[in-house]
Amino acid sequence: EMCIRDRFNQLNENAIAEACSALGAQEPTDFLRVRCAYRMTPCQTKPFMVTTPIYYVNAAPHIGHVYSTLVADAVARYHRAKGEEVFFTTGTDEHGQKVAQAAEKLGKTPQEFTDGVAGEFKKCFEAMHFSYDHFIRTTDALHEKSVQEIWQKLESTGDIYVGKYQGWYCISDEAFLTDLNVKDGVNREGVPCKVSIESGNECKWVEEENYMFRLSKFEEPVLKWLKENPRSVVPEFRRREVIKFVEGGLLDLSISRKKSTCHWGIAIPGTDEHVMYVWLDALSNYFTSSRLGKDGTLLGWNESGVWPADLHVLGKDINKFHAIYWPAFLIAAGLQPPTSLVVHGWWTKDKQKISKSLGNGFDPIQKANEFGHDALKYFLLRESSFCDDGDYSDRNMILRLNAELADTLGNLVMRCTAEKINDKQEWPEPNEITEKDRRMIQAMEALGGTVDHYFLIPDIQRALIAIFDVLRMLNTYTTETAPWTLKKTDEVRLATVLRVIMEGVRICVTLLQPVLCDAAPAILTQLGVPVELWSHWEKTNALSFGRIPSGTPLGLATPQAKFNKKDVPAL
Repeated sequence: EMCIRDRFNQLNENAIAEACSALGAQEPTDFLRVRCAYRMTPCQTKPFMVTTPIYYVNAAPHIGHVYSTLVADAVARYHRAKGEEVFFTTGTDEHGQKVAQAAEKLGKTPQEFTDGVAGEFKKCFEAMHFSYDHFIRTTDALHEKSVQEIWQKLESTGDIYVGKYQGWYCISDEAFLTDLNVKDGVNREGVPCKVSIESGNECKWVEEENYMFRLSKFEEPVLKWLKENPRSVVPEFRRREVIKFVEGGLLDLSISRKKSTCHWGIAIPGTDEHVMYVWLDALSNYFTSSRLGKDGTLLGWNESGVWPADLHVLGKDINKFHAIYWPAFLIAAGLQPPTSLVVHGWWTKDKQKISKSLGNGFDPIQKANEFGHDALKYFLLRESSFCDDGDYSDRNMILRLNAELADTLGNLVMRCTAEKINDKQEWPEPNEITEKDRRMIQAMEALGGTVDHYFLIPDIQRALIAIFDVLRMLNTYTTETAPWTLKKTDEVRLATVLRVIMEGVRICVTLLQPVLCDAAPAILTQLGVPVELWSHWEKTNALSFGRIPSGTPLGLATPQAKFNKKDVPAL
């Protein structure tokens, strides 16, 4: 029988959808005044595959690239810590007319140009300490082989045909557009022209004989995937945007360019006149990556056991391509669509759009070096929800560093490890548990299920909020129990209070490992937590109170375990 909650959701579907869109909510439980309690889900047996978009090599890495990769990195680290096998991929999109033009301007071949830019992305991601397993380039020979196999599969089912494309084409966006997607505007030189409504970039009218994909044939299968899988696209309002678009009807899609127009692309089997259009080539990178064997060879279509991807991370500007074209290609090829797409917004700086004309861009690596990698990663993930654009400012960065990392977390670590309070420098044996202690223990033991729930959506901001809610509760508990006073008056009670604080810090920091990649291990080491309790939480029961034997000695403090405050700039 349908439960009351499901029946209510069904009867009020439109009202809930409007509320979710207006308030940036992901699920109806977000509106409840009483928080839901969640259990941690079992580890999945299939490797968890998470991807970033592959980044177009027309520009050096910037905050948008770093943020997408950071989100994927945090999710990958979470699932590894939970105890799952993870396959995390990123890479570069290296074909297309725009790339060939950029290379020509610099007097380079397209391959020379893309080699250089791909190297810049790798250096950036290494500098940011991202933990990807594979970096794919669409110029890789194995990718060329894989995408040609997909083409032949689609051709064999009759879903590719030769047709004539007449319409608008945006070189900057590498996108074919209809009359509904363009408007009158001006180009960068101020000359009147048609521009993309979405990006504002110049569009040109083209008439070409191209290979076409029967996208219209897959309108219903794509709608079925979107509607039957509530987490097919996250946040919820993005999923409803895509559903509305598909319900308006899909037109067949041009998937090739003539070599006379664009020579820099993957060759199409059976013809010398065309190359593959960038989106079939680019989107197929995810499937190529899933097929890579440990010896560097290309495995059979279903041989690796990695596909389908569990999560694609992407920006809102490429949602349509991933949520419509990609599942259609996959369904046509007899493959499963991805489990989920998470679509995030863009970044502004000091409440202004980042642009070359304003000269207000900022280097994430420079900010990481200035404030600390962990502090920057925490700020970016805590400051921005996937429902809105995020805004960066040094002032807000420092405010979060000082108030949340240095004070809320750092002070707790200092209080429970300081020799003035913990003179034996070990985990004390708790004595009688009071009702106040019990409430604190319940909050920390419930945290693992809550964080798991939000990371699986994923909603990393809400996961971090939940962790710091418990840390703030611990700070209040510490203030109310005053261990510095108990040290002088009641050593028996002090042992219990100290144990509760240390367990709370341990559990919270264990769950912060996906974001505080340097500080969390350093704090766990300082607390003397055995490495086997840092991960595989279900198997080790690591997130329960009392897992550390009494008498376990504390470890050594290191600089990585401390967050240094910065002076807050004046307004």
